[in-house]
Amino acid sequence: MRTVIYARFSSDNQNPRSVDDQIAACRARAECEGWTIIAEFRDAALSGAAGIGEDQRPGMNAMLRLVEAGGIDQVLAESTDRVARHIADAHTIRERIEFAGARLFTLFDGTVTPMIGLLKGFMDSQFRTDLGARVRRGQRGALAQGRSSGGPAYGYRRANRLDEKGNLIAGLREIEPDRAEIVIRIFREFVAGRSPRAIAERLNAEGVAPPRQGFWQTGTISGSPSTGFGILRNRIYIGRIVYGRSKVVTNPQTRRKMMRPGDPSQIVEQEVPRLRIVPEDLWQAAQDRLEAGRRTRPERQRRPKHLLSGLGVCAVCGTSWTKITGDHWGCRNNRNGGTCTNNRMINSRLYQERVLADLQAGMLAPDVVAAYVREYHRDFARRSASLAKDRARLDRKLAEVQRRLDRLIEAFTSGFRELPEIRDALATARTEKEALGRELASLEALPTVLALHPRLEEEYRRQIADLQTALAMPEAADEAVPRLRAMIARIIVRPSEERRGVEIEVVRQIDEVLSLATGLREIG
Repeated sequence: MRTVIYARFSSDNQNPRSVDDQIAACRARAECEGWTIIAEFRDAALSGAAGIGEDQRPGMNAMLRLVEAGGIDQVLAESTDRVARHIADAHTIRERIEFAGARLFTLFDGTVTPMIGLLKGFMDSQFRTDLGARVRRGQRGALAQGRSSGGPAYGYRRANRLDEKGNLIAGLREIEPDRAEIVIRIFREFVAGRSPRAIAERLNAEGVAPPRQGFWQTGTISGSPSTGFGILRNRIYIGRIVYGRSKVVTNPQTRRKMMRPGDPSQIVEQEVPRLRIVPEDLWQAAQDRLEAGRRTRPERQRRPKHLLSGLGVCAVCGTSWTKITGDHWGCRNNRNGGTCTNNRMINSRLYQERVLADLQAGMLAPDVVAAYVREYHRDFARRSASLAKDRARLDRKLAEVQRRLDRLIEAFTSGFRELPEIRDALATARTEKEALGRELASLEALPTVLALHPRLEEEYRRQIADLQTALAMPEAADEAVPRLRAMIARIIVRPSEERRGVEIEVVRQIDEVLSLATGLREIG
């Protein structure tokens, strides 16, 4: 009987030799029965409910293609739960095998008939559901003891230890001082008014290692209000471990797992004061700002309708200089109630041209350019000192980890390899060494923004010219408009000494002017 063998194990936490053991058992049965083995197929670290598509379970998909090509008499597996743990998948796989003229045979059940397939399919699927419930129960039990069921949050590291019987106590955490400083910095900058996006950009520019591989992103900092993820929302920073704030669901069509908010009634919190990093007043200030952002009315969050909306101020009465007719701007008080004597108006095109001209002249004034150059050099010195300090710190920590790793390897080779704490400590040390290596590599791979430009003043003037050009380009205007508005504190509009017209004075946001050409921000 021409036979193909299929084997599978579920996750990275299981022993990969499980597949080899399954195949060995199937081969022994085939040799005993005199069956001819045509091929072997396996899926490693894949759930039995992952689906049967090529991108879901490639081993299963390839096995079915071979069977359906003809010339196969049976599919041999250890048990039905190795074939599938999803009722519909189990039924489909068996039907496709039988349609191709073969049978499904397992070491536990023999020939899998429709009745056996139905009963075992229900049992295998229910086992998966029950297992999930038992895992969640164990995680809640660990939480009650102040232990975490997930990976360490940014700012923490594993602190697992042995109990009095020598068994490993997992899920313990301790504060990682260097990263805790970054957490405090993120909260302080956010409370001070900096946006999550600006914080992420600055951390990336400085080469600060992110929580995972890649770069700092806005979502890493701001997170989601529905799940409580994100540094600014994670309550572990005030010494509270939260369980159940999110749940994983599986799309029944694609079988892809996705995160959704958990049932509020199932959320559990555990106080762990030793893990607090952020003071209460700083935490509350950040939450107040996050909540204020959520309460902002949608229409207030849209981009300004006009380039200069909300920036103009009447020099006579101090109220807004607004668009009062189809194409003309004027004093709102004069228009609405006549309480201001400034009855002058200016059309949109001329208003914008004059503001841009005044802004450019002010930004290119010798004193502003000189101030920018001085600030650039100061910033260069600060960043260079910071980089040197970070590199020395990482080199020191890497040397310490390497010494610890050498000692553990020596213990491992000296006969202590069976001790679970030695194996766990080895894995932790290797992971820490790899993380430190990535941090050092990120420092070495920093962009050349810290190199002093040989013609700094020319570069500054070029970027101002690029900003004006970008305003005229529809594809770049979305980025250029907020950049330009951020450079303007207000526009003072006063009646001209002539009988008609107005005089315009642009008051600049000097911080934006000084940061324009640092190379950390580009136009469009």
